[in-house]
Amino acid sequence: MNSAHMIFKYWLKSKRSFILEFTFLTFSTIFYTFTPIFIGRMVGVLDPNLLTNFNTILFFFYFFMVLIFATLTYLFNRAARLQGAEVSSRAIYYLRDDISNAIYRQSFSYFDKIETGQLIARATSDIEETQQIFGMGLTLGLQSILQISGVISGFFAFNLDLSLILVTVILISLTLSYFIAKKLKPIFLETRESFGDLTTSIRENIVGAQVVRIFSTQNKELQKFKKNNERFYQASVNSVKYNSYYMPSIYVIMGVMTIFTLFIGGIRFINGTMDLDTVITLISYVAALGFPLMALGQIMLSYIQADAALTRVRDVLESSPDIKDLPDAIQISTIKGDIQFENVSFGYTSDHRILKGISFKIPAGRKLAILGTTGSGKSTIINLIPRFYDAIEGTIRIDQQDIKKYLVKDLRKNIGIVSQETFLFNKTIAENIAYGKEDASKDEIIEVAKIADLHDFIIQLPKGYETIVGERGTRLSGGQKQRLSIARALLIKPKILILDDSTSSVDVETEYNIQQALARIMEGITSIIITQRISTIRGADCILILDRGRVVGYGTHDELISSNVLYKQIYETLYQKQKSRGKIGEVI
Repeated sequence: MNSAHMIFKYWLKSKRSFILEFTFLTFSTIFYTFTPIFIGRMVGVLDPNLLTNFNTILFFFYFFMVLIFATLTYLFNRAARLQGAEVSSRAIYYLRDDISNAIYRQSFSYFDKIETGQLIARATSDIEETQQIFGMGLTLGLQSILQISGVISGFFAFNLDLSLILVTVILISLTLSYFIAKKLKPIFLETRESFGDLTTSIRENIVGAQVVRIFSTQNKELQKFKKNNERFYQASVNSVKYNSYYMPSIYVIMGVMTIFTLFIGGIRFINGTMDLDTVITLISYVAALGFPLMALGQIMLSYIQADAALTRVRDVLESSPDIKDLPDAIQISTIKGDIQFENVSFGYTSDHRILKGISFKIPAGRKLAILGTTGSGKSTIINLIPRFYDAIEGTIRIDQQDIKKYLVKDLRKNIGIVSQETFLFNKTIAENIAYGKEDASKDEIIEVAKIADLHDFIIQLPKGYETIVGERGTRLSGGQKQRLSIARALLIKPKILILDDSTSSVDVETEYNIQQALARIMEGITSIIITQRISTIRGADCILILDRGRVVGYGTHDELISSNVLYKQIYETLYQKQKSRGKIGEVI
């Protein structure tokens, strides 16, 4: 789908208003086209001997006809613009809606490949860049085409020779517009790309403000911003430079056409081969041609500008998510939580595998701890279970069913995840806890907050559960954010609970309290835990040991400590590290 097809597709979202606008513009063009005829007739009444042969009644009749037709042109044109405003506003509304839906439906892998700043620019400024073509582009475009057609028809009706000259002039004008637009297309695309990089630079400096200041790299980041800003500036200047060629050229072309009409028409009037009213009518037609011709050229340039933005927008709209439901996907009414990996391999890129032939099984209601060296694939395993990514090879089953055969939303509704990096919205504590269950009652929210050892802290706040946490939870400590994230995951009452080092930011006493509370509610819940706390490791039903993307050990703590060298090494290292810091908690 090209940009023109896309523009009409969104215009036709308001089909009734589109048809009404076209109808009103048609009537407006009819009156616009006939107005020069009455102007010519009005002047034609003025005989050279006007003092003796002036027909007052006929003159004023044509004069009032000009006023009536001009008024009708205005009224129908205004009615068309009102309908056009509805069409264009709806078009932008649906385009924003579609790009938002396109972003929301994308898989994790999509965001791995595109810069956030570029994505924000496509969803905001690129759409803003299409406002002109979606808005006045529709009304002016249709109006200009209809009016130019009307003027050409009128010219042909009065004089064939001058009509051929007029058509030539119009073709020259449109050809000029085409070549200027062709030059502008890569410049407009560069403008949009450079603006996206500018947005990325600003976002990184806001999100990474702490890192920038820790390393005192403000000047370095400022230079990076200035470089992107200069690139955007140059592209903008170049676009204006080429755009500036068009309007003066049209004035010259229209001036030449006016001179031709006056010269040829004047000679023929003197020779008696053309009436004065015909000459005036043709000159009026030339004058009437000026505005639609300039408007049409500007619409062509606006289209090229919008095309650059819409090309980037279409990249998002036409991106198909890697993770989607199969045509025969089944709903999940209830699951037990039995998980099985069968020879699973995965890589974030095609040439590098993170997991290689992983196989293991977690019986429903059991607790699995995952241990391994850095980069061994621990987090990758937990990303595959809710289908954030799909395995390249092998099968992952829940309750003996391939997870690809479940509806994605049903699968994820049954899985609670607490990540090491907690993201909170700039909303109240209650809203953040209830994010996955909007109809949650206050009692349910308080219950899970108590389990996460967060309730006592919350009730001490002036606004309690209605306290705003700030953007990304900046008004809470790391430990408080992690506990809120635990409460949020527990509220949906998952059958599978994934904890990715979820208590790394809390102290030993708080961790112990959380574990005690979790132990009471995790009966019957399949739990997968990535942790470096030995109390949690020893309390697991089974332990999975990973090394370089392969399973090198699976069993209980007692089994592995006596038979697995890597596990013994990791365990003793963690034990000594936590003992030296006084962080050896009581084993659950």
